[in-house]
Amino acid sequence: MRKWLWLLLYVLVAGVTFIYRYELLAWTDLHQSIPLLLAMATLFALVPVIPYKIVIIAFGYSYGTATAAWICWLGTTFAALLVYTGARTIFRNQARTYLERIRGLNRFTTWMEAHPFMGIMSMRLLPIVPQMAVNIYAGITYTPFWVFMVATAIGKLPAIFVFAYAGAQAESSIWVSLLILAGYLVFMTIILLWFRLRSRKKV
Repeated sequence: MRKWLWLLLYVLVAGVTFIYRYELLAWTDLHQSIPLLLAMATLFALVPVIPYKIVIIAFGYSYGTATAAWICWLGTTFAALLVYTGARTIFRNQARTYLERIRGLNRFTTWMEAHPFMGIMSMRLLPIVPQMAVNIYAGITYTPFWVFMVATAIGKLPAIFVFAYAGAQAESSIWVSLLILAGYLVFMTIILLWFRLRSRKKV
């Protein structure tokens, strides 16, 4: 019963955050304090009612590259650890049983548990992978806490810095900002194609 209470609490927080998402951003912009910024960065990462890349860009536009990058980095890393811990302690047994029924996913889980650091790092660097799913998946598999934490902290940093920098540049030139984002997407597309080619060769 306690498991469903935690799930209900999360749904309520997600609902309230979704309804007041723009008001929360405006209130944060009005009261520019580091603890409040960190709390909002964590909340929006924990309850992804707004794509987190938009949150990073907005923070970069309002507070500059350095402040936005380290606050969003701390916020999203802390939120990832909370979700990982929740999945590991509350829903691990039931979810693990479900994973073992899916043949293709079961093979991937075996590989992930054999190479946890590389697996988490790869999924953090690829922009098409939902980060909340990575947190939950790592929690229900046998991914060690410290491996998850270090891989998450390192893997999230490049994208956060790029989007914070793009947001900061938008104030002076929106075209420079769009060019930075386009360059990042092209680079990540090349990385994704490289991963696919390597996986095909192994098969």
